[in-house]
Amino acid sequence: MLFFDPVYFMIIGPFLLLSIWASFRVKSAFNKWSQYANSQRLTGAQVARMLLDREGLHNVKVERVAGSLSDHYDPTNRTLRLSDDVYSSTSIAAAGV
Repeated sequence: MLFFDPVYFMIIGPFLLLSIWASFRVKSAFNKWSQYANSQRLTGAQVARMLLDREGLHNVKVERVAGSLSDHYDPTNRTLRLSDDVYSSTSIAAAGV
């Protein structure tokens, strides 16, 4: 028989709700600003490359990765991976990521 401690849920519950709320807010903001193009018409990949080059990080690669909001940096391969929604989009949201 499984036993669930109600105190566990009282402690974890608020953090779980906070996590769900934060995820919703990030997705909502990204969707809102994905509808507006940035003034330079640069893709997310171009913005990332420009910022990396400006800081002298020429050895960091920028690659596309599947998924939505799955952007991340891989320090073992020195690779910045941008999701499909960011890599080729010229939106304000893509430039911000």
